[in-house]
Amino acid sequence: MPTECYRDQIIRAVTGNKPAMVFHVVDETALRRLSERLSEAERAATILQAKGYGADGLLLDEVAARVPAAHTHDTR
Repeated sequence: MPTECYRDQIIRAVTGNKPAMVFHVVDETALRRLSERLSEAERAATILQAKGYGADGLLLDEVAARVPAAHTHDTR
């Protein structure tokens, strides 16, 4: 979902079902960061599911916990 959609959903969740555009946002930066983070999390979940990790209904941290640790290569 686009970041702007999350932004509007957050505003409506806090203020009611009125259109998000009618409300003045006090901290636009914080709202933008929250919206971007939600969008990134949704994209990460989609990528992980496409790679076979997790299933619908699992929380993102539950899906991430199923991903094996990356192997580090000793370059010495």
